[in-house]
Formats: sequence, C-alpha cells, structure tokens
Amino acid sequence: MTRPSNRDRLLDAAEARLLEGGPGGLVLDAVAADAGVSKGGLLYHFPSKEALAMALVDRMVEGFDAVQERLAARDADEAGRHARAYLRSTVTPKGEPADGSAPLMAGILAGLGGDRERLDPLCQAFARWQERLEDDDIDPVRATLVRLAADGLWLSALLGLPQLDKKLARRVFAALDELTRD
Repeated sequence: MTRPSNRDRLLDAAEARLLEGGPGGLVLDAVAADAGVSKGGLLYHFPSKEALAMALVDRMVEGFDAVQERLAARDADEAGRHARAYLRSTVTPKGEPADGSAPLMAGILAGLGGDRERLDPLCQAFARWQERLEDDDIDPVRATLVRLAADGLWLSALLGLPQLDKKLARRVFAALDELTRD
C-alpha cells in the first residue's frame, strides 16, 4: 500500500485540526507537526493558511463529486439519478449530514471569512451541480427543490440548528426521494 503524499498528510492534519479546534485550530506549525512535515514542506505545498483552506475546499468538492458520480452510476433509474445522488450524498434518510463535511466546512468558512472571491470555487461547484440537476430528465423545479431541501438540512447541521425528529426526518427524506421520480 502506498504511503500518502506529504500534501495529503498535510490536508488530513488540517482537517483534523479544524474538526477538533475550529478555525483557531488551523495553526500552520501544528498542522506541519501533525503531518510529520517541516513547516517549509507545508509552505512548499501551501504558501499560506488561505491556500491550505482553499485546498481543503477543493478536496471536499472533489470528494463530493466522486460520491455523486458513484451513486448516480449505481442507480438503475436514469431519470432523476443525479438528484437522488445529490440528496444521498448530502444527507442520510435520518436528515443528518451524509459525511463529516458540515463541521469541516464550518471551520473552513470561518477561517476564510466573508470574502466572496475566496468562495468562488465553491460557488462554481454548486453552479455545476445545479446544471446537472436541471438536465436530469425530471422536472428541473423538482430537482432544484430536492437540492435546496438537502442543502437546508446540511446547513442546519453546519450551523448547529436543532435537527428534525428522526421519524420526521425519514419522512422528509422519503418525500424528497419521491420528488426525483417520474
């Protein structure tokens, strides 16, 4: 088995730091030490804390894309497969985030601040996902409703808002899934 690259180890360490300590935990010296890389090695890959945070966003988007592609490829019903993949890659049938991305994204966003330009890669990814949903062989309004509802459930977790009762969450998920079918 191949050992992860220094870059991947640095990203893993940065993720762990963000998840444990929030944006204040993203200290370059600590990330380098956790990854077993010198600070110079970290700065070679990521010349600034912002560059490290942007690389985390890129990795999250790539991972989200890969999960969606895998789920869509396994779906036998072609119409609505991308909407269902988006739903399932965003939230579980219990209405919870499908992965650990909500707390990680909270830390990244807090670290990046409100600078719109820094969020461009994320905005471009959402535009690409929306375009795919609009071409999903189902009503684009229904596909968009599914995306917005899934995003809302995920955002609720990101912000630490009260979550839905598990029984209601399962019913909401089932209703959203039904919207993806003709």
